[in-house]
Amino acid sequence: MSYLTKEEKQQLLFDWRYKGVSVLNLLTEEQVDEYNLELEKIRLERSQNDSDNEWGEYDPFMYPHKQSEKLKELLVHPKIIEATEFLLQGEVVGLQTWAYFKPAGQLGRDMHQNIFYTQCDANEVLNVSIAFDNHDPQNGSVWYYEGTQNLGRLPIEIDEERAGSNPKNWRNERGKPCVMPEGHTFPKIDGYLRKGQVAFIHSNVVHGSEPNHSNRFRRNFLAGFSLKKSTFTQGTHMKREPIDVYSIQKKYW
Repeated sequence: MSYLTKEEKQQLLFDWRYKGVSVLNLLTEEQVDEYNLELEKIRLERSQNDSDNEWGEYDPFMYPHKQSEKLKELLVHPKIIEATEFLLQGEVVGLQTWAYFKPAGQLGRDMHQNIFYTQCDANEVLNVSIAFDNHDPQNGSVWYYEGTQNLGRLPIEIDEERAGSNPKNWRNERGKPCVMPEGHTFPKIDGYLRKGQVAFIHSNVVHGSEPNHSNRFRRNFLAGFSLKKSTFTQGTHMKREPIDVYSIQKKYW
């Protein structure tokens, strides 16, 4: 059974090839409201159990699917898995999950390529981002340079002062921006996602976000996937391990 229409596949592939970011409609607003309640529940549990003050109130949440059966179910949504297999051309494993809350005033993320962290080969890994709110430039949505999926891995520059603005246990938000080719002409595309949409982000696409200048949250649930055959770095921060998405999917779907 296919969860993607012919038209969805055509649009996915076109955007993947020429833009590096593809978007699908995934959830209704009512479904997202349920997931937001679940995310808020585990956020409050983290705060209540954080006797050592390791986490700020709205710091990103690492591996939320491990704390919530409902979010584990979302990780393996059939439409996400099918689209990921379609774009990467093979069976996949999960690599990681995390969630952003991004309340009013929170800083953005420096421009980066996801492949810098996983060290996979190009076209063997992608990230998905499910919008739990309406995302737009005012509340710090993700922007990207269209077409940069065709670039190799770019160098980074270290900004120790800006790195000091990172949360205590979330060290890669700021201070390690990648360096774009001199004189580049890649168009910068502002991010707009409707609540319930999901974006598939190519590993090499240069992207980032600005501060949240609105009075709204910009919440989202994110996951990384790679081809089963791929190798990747665990990372000292995320400590990635393969997630068997197919066995989880059998349980929920």
